[in-house]
Formats: sequence, C-alpha cells, structure tokens
Amino acid sequence: MKNLAKILFVGLAALLIASCSTVLPVAGATGRVGSKTGEATQKFVFGFPLKGEGGIYQAAKNGGITNVGTVDIRIDYPASPALAAFYFVVTTVVHGE
Repeated sequence: MKNLAKILFVGLAALLIASCSTVLPVAGATGRVGSKTGEATQKFVFGFPLKGEGGIYQAAKNGGITNVGTVDIRIDYPASPALAAFYFVVTTVVHGE
C-alpha cells in the first residue's frame, strides 16, 4: 500500500511539474538577433495538430523577416495538470531582419 502511495505521489508531482512553459533553441539560423520578431502558433490535441501553422516560414512571414537570425520554440501547457497531456500550444518565435 505504501508503494502505491509513493507511485501516485510521484505521478501527481510529474503532472504538476509538466504544467509550465518551456523554451527550446533551434539550430539552423545565423545566431544574430535582428530588430524584427515574428511568431507562429499551432495548437495540439492528443499530439495531433488542431489549429494554426506553427512553422519557421510562417513565423518569419508574420514578422516580415527575410533573413532569419534566431529561432526559438515555446511550448505552453495548460495550468491544469489533468489537461497537460491532452492539449498544448507550440509557438515558434523568429528574430531577424
């Protein structure tokens, strides 16, 4: 019974920790931060794309960028740990000229 309680506690703690925003750097750009910024957002349900176009091309197009300097990906999970595994939003942020 104590082992089951420990497993449930660790599982709940993992769900609570997962409910946050994460930013990841992406390789392939020049590394120079430009004066322009563009973002593209895509929503996912059960790991499948639901709405939006979240690629680098769309983010650069939204920001009017022709020469990409840096690319970051932000993953936003809902505040509720119960929904974190089912729904999340991926935002691609592009800086450049």
